[in-house]
Amino acid sequence: MKPCKSFFIATIVSAIMIAGCSSEKPKPGNMASTTSPSSEQVTIKISMDTTLDEDLMTQIQEQLKKDHPNITVEFIKSVKGTTLPELIIAGQPPDIVLTYNGKIASYQDFDILYDMTPLLKQMNVDLGHFDPSILEDSKIGAANDEVYGLPLSLNYHALYYNKDIFDKFGVPYPNDGMTWDQVLQLAKKVTGVDSGGMQIRGFDPGNSVIWVSQPLGIAVVDPKTEKATMNNDQWKKVFEMVKSFYSIPGNEPKGTPKDSFLKDKALAMYTDLSIINDLELAAANGLNWDMVQYPSYPEKPNIYGNASVNMLMITKTSQHKEQALQVIQTAVSDAVQLESARKGRVTPLKDPKFKSEFGKSRDVLMGKNVQGIFKSKPVKYPVASKYRSKAESMVRDKFTEYMTGKIDVNTALSRLDEEINRMIQGSTQ
Repeated sequence: MKPCKSFFIATIVSAIMIAGCSSEKPKPGNMASTTSPSSEQVTIKISMDTTLDEDLMTQIQEQLKKDHPNITVEFIKSVKGTTLPELIIAGQPPDIVLTYNGKIASYQDFDILYDMTPLLKQMNVDLGHFDPSILEDSKIGAANDEVYGLPLSLNYHALYYNKDIFDKFGVPYPNDGMTWDQVLQLAKKVTGVDSGGMQIRGFDPGNSVIWVSQPLGIAVVDPKTEKATMNNDQWKKVFEMVKSFYSIPGNEPKGTPKDSFLKDKALAMYTDLSIINDLELAAANGLNWDMVQYPSYPEKPNIYGNASVNMLMITKTSQHKEQALQVIQTAVSDAVQLESARKGRVTPLKDPKFKSEFGKSRDVLMGKNVQGIFKSKPVKYPVASKYRSKAESMVRDKFTEYMTGKIDVNTALSRLDEEINRMIQGSTQ
């Protein structure tokens, strides 16, 4: 952030006070008795501080017409002029923020966080139908177990593979339950030049060392001490393992892994998040693909990386908190979530029916091993340092130096600790 940070934050807070304090309603926690939400015609504005499928927006709007015809929803996309900070500065804060759990802590400066706990009790909202672990992951920005928002959907991790490449090399397809070492051995068998003269790469882990490290629950920076935590055996194992993939002759990094898999069809296996829309387009262009469970560490079986939880958060400044909660209740209702699951989105609800129905109305998922993704659970979402993004970028750069032979792994990790700590120290001065 630029040197004008304090003025910028003060401006935001002032705008919020102007927009929200003049006609503040009594806080739900102070109400003596449960009241029914007003049936007045209202428009609930939702700022989209993360992306959401147009189809899911439509689902929510259509179900809302049935559940609460007096409520209209306006989705505000985050483009120049209507980003969340700009809305707040303009005195037009939204009623709900659509975001993901990793961003909650950053909203402290905006002074919009609202603990929904009293309102949930007032309106008799039962949180028992959510998966407890996902509900906990949605609270990572809460210091005292506050409920700042409810989960709407979440990402998953999977290993995707090109069936045609495996057929060309006469190698059996990947299967659920593989360890990283088993993927390494399989990658060696499908790396080479095919009959058409194309160099085929066996495997790419996508986001390199960062995603591969996540199932171990290790961080680049300790959020409590704000010190780098790179120089240890776990990070050494991650660095060495990822390098072992790129050291397979013919499997050296080349281009964008996602494009190599989806467009060029020159990558046999690829790990990524929820990329169904991309796969749909790629399948239309001839990609013969399938998917299996994300690889595991022997000491962390059936665990994949961070599953960002998309959330709906009521803002402190909303003048229609009860109706905003009705919108959220509709969005996480069985009706909306079941259709959402059938279209290939992972629901935060715990009923097994949502998993069994996953992908059943999406042609691109017909006949695919979609149930493999549910054989793993996400690692507990970490409370992250505010320096996480910049520090992880430094890790990627240093890994490249190690991978290309410029430095050894011990030097890479020790230098990372030093350089990340210098970066943090410089940022605090």
